[in-house]
Amino acid sequence: MKRAKARQWIFGAVICAAAAASGVQVAGKAGEMRAAYTRLSEEQARRDALLEEYSRLILERGTLSSYRNVDRIANDVLSMHFPEEVNWIPQ
Repeated sequence: MKRAKARQWIFGAVICAAAAASGVQVAGKAGEMRAAYTRLSEEQARRDALLEEYSRLILERGTLSSYRNVDRIANDVLSMHFPEEVNWIPQ
């Protein structure tokens, strides 16, 4: 009878220890998930900022590459002008 009670006590202690270990693991995994979610949120914010910058750069490139703007920059900034006379060199 004493052996049976001792086995029951040991079995109960093992079950309690297993439940405690499981609880510790669950708490650890919850912390890992919170950290991963925080990293995900930061990376999504970074992605959004980069996409916004990319959109602005595409718009700026379109503006700068328009023929009128190229002509203006060539004349005003680089002092380039179309020649008065064009001479062709025969091949």
